[in-house]
Amino acid sequence: MNRMDVEELLRRHAVDGARLDPAPPETGDRLTDDTEVRARFRADAWRPCCVCGIDYRTSRVIDFPGYGPRWVDLCRDHSLAVAKPALPTMPTTVEGAFEDIREIAAKLGLTMRPVSQEEWLEMGRRARQRRDQ
Repeated sequence: MNRMDVEELLRRHAVDGARLDPAPPETGDRLTDDTEVRARFRADAWRPCCVCGIDYRTSRVIDFPGYGPRWVDLCRDHSLAVAKPALPTMPTTVEGAFEDIREIAAKLGLTMRPVSQEEWLEMGRRARQRRDQ
């Protein structure tokens, strides 16, 4: 998924501002560390991503033209598509992050491989057994 700003993401997917929940008045893009956003997360166990409809992971307030401040709830993938990297050299996609991890693993002489759900659960079970001994 290509990186873009939130407004472009909403335009590309023709998100209707009238369908978004009204948000507390304030101009600009506010991310998940705001008090109102934390309260929104606690208020509802589930909300759909306003772009694709799957579970949301982040919320922000955007001044939506013609509608004022609106909540923009985004799933993981759409949230990553509009995330601003903390450092200029940080990867901006999941694929980029995995490429960095692969490079570091290779330098350390490690190999990466997929782990099935069953194997992951078994590793957790073994770790709990070791802890409880």
